[in-house]
Amino acid sequence: MVRHGVLASAALALASCAAAPQEDDFFADRNLLGSQGNLAEFGRQLNFSAGVRRLEDADFGRLDGPILLALDYCEPMGLESVRLEGGLHYTYDEADGTSGGQAVRLKGETLELSAGLNYSYLLARLRPYLGFGAALVFLNLRGIDEDVDAVFDDDDATVGGYAKAGLLFQVSRTAHVGLEFRHFEGGEVTLDGTDLGTNYDQFVLVFGTSLE
Repeated sequence: MVRHGVLASAALALASCAAAPQEDDFFADRNLLGSQGNLAEFGRQLNFSAGVRRLEDADFGRLDGPILLALDYCEPMGLESVRLEGGLHYTYDEADGTSGGQAVRLKGETLELSAGLNYSYLLARLRPYLGFGAALVFLNLRGIDEDVDAVFDDDDATVGGYAKAGLLFQVSRTAHVGLEFRHFEGGEVTLDGTDLGTNYDQFVLVFGTSLE
């Protein structure tokens, strides 16, 4: 009985080893990728990102490096590796500052809506990509004094264009992780009486999935 059990275990192990290469066949060559339906390069895609944004205008002071959370989606448009993309990006930062000579706690937030085109190319498990498009950015700045509550609460909005580049690693046929760099060029806004430029560089860690 023990001998039969060992033989059965060995057979199962060999069957597992034989099956493993078939699962990885998705990454074997581009012809097989296409014949199986290459979701990574041609399918719908949903990405979650987290990172940091660096604002170019020095007048943002200590609020020039907010943390970032982002959600991006790609939709095929019948042009193989070129897809439509849309994004929702949120940033937050806070620091000590002054307003009218009064010490306050500054809190800054932005919400960005973007739309553009995304191009990617699958090289085994690596997938470099490029994207560009337009964005609408809403900014809010608050100055808070604990003794007198809100000192000011101001907001503004602007539009601009972005370009980005990234590199993804395909963990599986549908899951990927990677890094992305994004640059935005936008118009000026006025917050608490100060004119501010909205250009920025953005670095994020990407976690995503491809959808049927």
